[in-house]
This record gives sequence, C-alpha cells and structure tokens, in this order.
Amino acid sequence: MQFAAEVVAELRRRIIAGELRPGQFMPTAKDVMAEFDVSMAIAYSTFKIMRLEGLLTKVSGSWGFRVTEDAVAIATGWEPPAPQGELTRSRLVRAGIELADAGGREAASLRLVAQRAGYVTNTIYKWVRDKADLELLMADGIFAEHPPPASPAGNWRAELELLCRTQWRMYRGHPWVAEIVSFKRPELCPHVAAHTDWAMRALAGLGAEPSALPDLVTAAASLVRGSAMEAEPEDELFEFGLQRLLDGFSTLAAS
Repeated sequence: MQFAAEVVAELRRRIIAGELRPGQFMPTAKDVMAEFDVSMAIAYSTFKIMRLEGLLTKVSGSWGFRVTEDAVAIATGWEPPAPQGELTRSRLVRAGIELADAGGREAASLRLVAQRAGYVTNTIYKWVRDKADLELLMADGIFAEHPPPASPAGNWRAELELLCRTQWRMYRGHPWVAEIVSFKRPELCPHVAAHTDWAMRALAGLGAEPSALPDLVTAAASLVRGSAMEAEPEDELFEFGLQRLLDGFSTLAAS
C-alpha cells in the first residue's frame, strides 16, 4: 500500500471487525511501516488521519495511541469527507502562517487566525482542536513547502549537508517554526517525517549500526533547529557546527 488513505481504510476495517478494539493500543509507526511497506511519513500520516476522524486518541505521557471508545460507530458510519472541510483547514493554516511570518508565533492567536481566514472564532474548533494543533499544522505546512532535495548528492555527507541547509534556509525564513517542530515526536507532521525518512536513507550509506541511525538523524536536525533558535543566528556559526557534527559522524564510519 502506497498511500495513507489505503492504510487507514484497512485499519478502519479492523476496528469494525473487532480486530482493533476500543481502548486497545494501536500498532506503532514501525509496525505500520513494516506491515504495509510504507515510509515513516506515510505511517505518521495514517495516525494523523485517524486522529482527525476521531478513531484514535493520544496516550498522555507516551508516543502511543489508543482506539477511542466511539471508534466502531465512527468507522461504521464513515463517509469520504467533503472537500470543503480540507479547504477550510488549509485556509486557516495559511492564515496562521501569514500571521506568524509577520509577527512571530504569538501573533497567530486563534482569534486572529479565524478573523484573517474570514471565520467566527468559535467555529475554528470544527477544524483544529486548539492552538497547539494549529501550530503543528502550520509547521508541517512550511515543511511541505521545503521538501527534501529531489536529487541525492551521491554520498551520505553531501546528502545530509543538502538536507540540513534546506532546513536552515526554512528556519531563517520562518523563525517561529523552530519553536514548534519536534523531530522526536512528529506524529502529526508527515512532512517533518519525510525529512526524517530522507535523512535515514542518506545515513544508511555511513556504515554505522542501524540502531544508531535515529539518534544521528535527531542530532543533525537538532543542530539545525538549535542554531536557528539562537538570539542572533549566524550562517557562519551554523556551517561550522554542521561540519564538526558531520566530522563526528565520519568517525563512526571509520570505526
């Protein structure tokens, strides 16, 4: 299965059939990736769709999801969503991005976002749960506009440099994104997960232990994000830090 909607359809079927019961933990992202032969981005998109449909709920204090008590009824009565719903959510996300770009993260209040998008404030909760939910959608929207490089450079170091510089330019253009995004918990950010997928593939050529790759990917992403969150981000300092980090990665290849 190549698309999140197809994976969701199968998991929805399992809920109706009682194979996934209310209150039960969902398979992890790694489980979904292995069973359906999909990328991390598709796995996280699957969870995002199911959560928006009301089939899953986040488990506090963990990375997991449980099937909701109403999941069987929701899955049984499911119909394809009206296009207007996605258009409305996209309109709100775009309004939030524009406000945050102009005045920072605090400028994108739900009231101002609704006003800019042309909606009454209270109606915004039909499409986003709260400001944190909106901010994740906004950050993911920016990552969608800055996809991983289309053409790999040919070796792990050059490839990772390309990706890190892509993220650096993105943060410099949208500083508020660095305050929101998390590479450790990207469950609602499939385009962030796409960056992680790309970095994992690049670092596969390093020759390090496969179990170390997620930590290496997180270290590289954190270097870029942390550099962008400095009071006065500087290109030269970022580049110096990036090269030293990759030097350290090289020692793993040599060991």
